[in-house]
Amino acid sequence: MNHRQIFIFIFFTCVLFIDNVSSKTVLVTGSNRGMGLEFVNQYAEKGWDVIATSRSPLDDYNLIKLAKAYPAIQIEEMDVTNVNQIQALAKKYENQPIDLLINNAGMSGDRDKQAWGKIDENEFEKLLSINAFGALKVTEAFARNISMSDDKKIVAISSVAGSISSMGRPSSLPILSISKSALNMAMKTVALRLKDQGVTVILLNPGAVDTRALRQAFGLSLEEAEKATNFDYKGYPTVSAEEGAKRLINVIENSDASKNGSFLNFDGKELLW
Repeated sequence: MNHRQIFIFIFFTCVLFIDNVSSKTVLVTGSNRGMGLEFVNQYAEKGWDVIATSRSPLDDYNLIKLAKAYPAIQIEEMDVTNVNQIQALAKKYENQPIDLLINNAGMSGDRDKQAWGKIDENEFEKLLSINAFGALKVTEAFARNISMSDDKKIVAISSVAGSISSMGRPSSLPILSISKSALNMAMKTVALRLKDQGVTVILLNPGAVDTRALRQAFGLSLEEAEKATNFDYKGYPTVSAEEGAKRLINVIENSDASKNGSFLNFDGKELLW
């Protein structure tokens, strides 16, 4: 074999090797705005394949624009409370390993419908369905995909609002607190169930992040919303969605099997249940 043949052999061997090295894959629910959109953006920047799900993708112009910039972003329609949509998407990706599932979809709810003396049954059912059942059902549907991957990680965006031990005074958003507490129990159950498959499940508290959900929950400006919240973030200032997602990604990347079933703050410290 002469030098030219050796060069050609090495070149095509490298091409085949690169072609066979698959990117990591992340599935993000509620990816149309806020931290969900930032998770999509930042993982795409890292070179990951991203499955970005949303209830109404045709109207999600920022997500569509992002997908045009990063061809590795695949936008999919999925309402986390719609079992048929969840199962249909799981069927579409049934042979696709997914390294990381981020259960980001959630809702704070209408503050007026959570006020003491006016607690609304429909609002209660809605928040439980979105915040707890949605994450549980999506995780159940894609558990096999996670077990097929290398990283095997499942994340749920919870809140310190769901920490029973941390609550020292009545919540102004009690249904939110109840739904996040239910989410914590749901994902703790999942962590124990999938432990033998090598899957790591963690719950994350994002802290105070400037998102539409925060503003809508209080119907106030950001400054007024910060003052109105009953939850203590121990002096940490409110951050942008970009920074909020960035610091959670850091916690995700630094979490291994020893953190399975843990409830973690945005700085990586464990939180009380």
